[in-house]
Amino acid sequence: MALVPFATSTELAAFWRVLTATEIARADILLPLASNFLRVKAEKVGIDLDTQSTDSEAFASTLQWVVMEAAKRAISTPTDTPPVETYGQTAGPYSENYKFTNPSGDLWFKKSELEAIGLKGRQTMSAIETSITDIYTADEDAEVIE
Repeated sequence: MALVPFATSTELAAFWRVLTATEIARADILLPLASNFLRVKAEKVGIDLDTQSTDSEAFASTLQWVVMEAAKRAISTPTDTPPVETYGQTAGPYSENYKFTNPSGDLWFKKSELEAIGLKGRQTMSAIETSITDIYTADEDAEVIE
């Protein structure tokens, strides 16, 4: 059974802006990858995203938004430039500089996005129980060593 992505390239274009043919092709790859990444992450903490999105329209739209935001960040980085954080060019007295927020075009999620779908802040803590043991020397009348 093929898993359905939580968003489509058509929905991404309606949400964000008109996409070029190249961007549509990238979105068609990135959206299923983002969806499946979230599924795997959710499975590790016992959450079934598909069931929750079926049960709640609000959850489904939030999940769709999270997937589209991740894809949008990846698509926003030009593929024809080196993966650098800052890029600039000058021609005579004119210059332009860019600072990319996602210089290598990675697919990633913000903490607030993961929190919105219940995948952030699930930490566990264990307790270490300590006890004090009296240590005695071989002589029963000796003092306790602390």
